[in-house]
Amino acid sequence: MKNNADIAATWRSTLTIVIPTFNSVTDLPECLKSVQSILGHLVGKTVFVVIQDGLSTDGTKEYAENINSNGISFVSEQDKGVYDAMNRAVARTKTEWVYFLGSDDRLLPGFKVMLSQLNSTDHIYYGNVRLGSSAKRYDGSFSTVKLVFRNICHQSMFFPTHVLKQHPYSLDYPIKSDWASNIRLFASTTFQHVNVDVALYNDNHGLSSTYEDKQFKRDKAKLFHDFHGYWPKLLCDISPTITKIYHFATRQKKKGLIEFKSI
Repeated sequence: MKNNADIAATWRSTLTIVIPTFNSVTDLPECLKSVQSILGHLVGKTVFVVIQDGLSTDGTKEYAENINSNGISFVSEQDKGVYDAMNRAVARTKTEWVYFLGSDDRLLPGFKVMLSQLNSTDHIYYGNVRLGSSAKRYDGSFSTVKLVFRNICHQSMFFPTHVLKQHPYSLDYPIKSDWASNIRLFASTTFQHVNVDVALYNDNHGLSSTYEDKQFKRDKAKLFHDFHGYWPKLLCDISPTITKIYHFATRQKKKGLIEFKSI
């Protein structure tokens, strides 16, 4: 029989990385290369990779089916978008933890550090990512107020599998369902930040940077009201104005610095 220490050690290291794909043959090989490079022998032993594909037609299926690794599995089936694909993968997941990685993202050495920090399946752990466009770090520790203005990057988060099985992603929000989920879970689950960089997040393109989630935009304030109360909802209502003032002040500050340097 395992003692408590043995069980805790298993929880810290047993994880499934879910990579949702659709026509991703150009990016997927480098993504998997980063996984193998960072995790090495852990793949297939304590970390497992699931490529959850939405019936790609560009060669993704053929490439994935020829991967020779006991730790990497491939499923290709019709889905209703990326969050449906993620829900499907989570429903089959048997590890204690689950992590989502875009096919155009890359793991960083901090990912392995984070594995040693997963101590409680009552917590959601999150680190930082580096942005592909600038290499800047995104985005430190979050509060409810900060969550009004920006989302925790999905590629920085490590979820207890039972939490996502109990609270699957809503298909009402095709682009920002992860933000909606974080608003809800932030009210009921302990989020713990670990200050390590776990992934290189490609913010140059993708759904969230290309399309607007109109339904989420309409529902965002209500979500904050339902899960966090009146004041976060009020802050959410006025956040567009605050954001405009902030960006205006930032531009003026930069303009002043440029003018000062030119004197």
